[in-house]
Amino acid sequence: MEDIAVVIVGGGASRRYGEENKLFVRLKGVPLFIFSLRNFAACAAPGNLIFVAPAAEQETFRKYAAEYLSGVEIKWVNGGNTRSESVQNGLAAVTLKSGLVAIHDAARPLADARLLKNLAETSRSFDGAIPGKPVTDTIKRCSAEGVICETVDRTPLWRVETPQVFDLEKLRTAYRKLQNGSLTDDAGVMEKAGFSVAVFHNPEPNLKLTYPEEFRLLEELM
Repeated sequence: MEDIAVVIVGGGASRRYGEENKLFVRLKGVPLFIFSLRNFAACAAPGNLIFVAPAAEQETFRKYAAEYLSGVEIKWVNGGNTRSESVQNGLAAVTLKSGLVAIHDAARPLADARLLKNLAETSRSFDGAIPGKPVTDTIKRCSAEGVICETVDRTPLWRVETPQVFDLEKLRTAYRKLQNGSLTDDAGVMEKAGFSVAVFHNPEPNLKLTYPEEFRLLEELM
């Protein structure tokens, strides 16, 4: 895909997982972050497979990549203090002047090239496209004391995932307009900037490893 850059974000502190960086956890004997690079390596335009990692751990990331992804061209970028800073650092490393950019969480090893290509195709009819699943659980809004206030209509609600694919120039514009760096995904940045982003129904598992107890489930899904 000659007009798409892939930015994989692995710059977080993994505080909810524990003291160990969850991206180094071995899944089927392979460091977790390797899967995202391996799955998307063939999708990115030359020179535009970008991995954002904490500066203090760059050496470890590079060592594992050399061991498990020999011959794959990866551009390494330092992470920021927040996710949005890390994404912006990754965007700054993209050499494409136009086209598409995919932003992916390195802790989601199940997303594959087929999903990325479907999202890219959908995004060309909008300003971007993100994968997600309709909310099927009953949703309650509660007070600070934990008392139910109301039952929320779940019909329009979706649980969203990554990779999220956007028009490259429009995502750059959206980040230039960003005032609140606390937004948790790039679709939120696009939404705040007034751009149109579609949700693509992804029926396949796409678990993000956040807590240690999720690791066994991830192994089973693999």
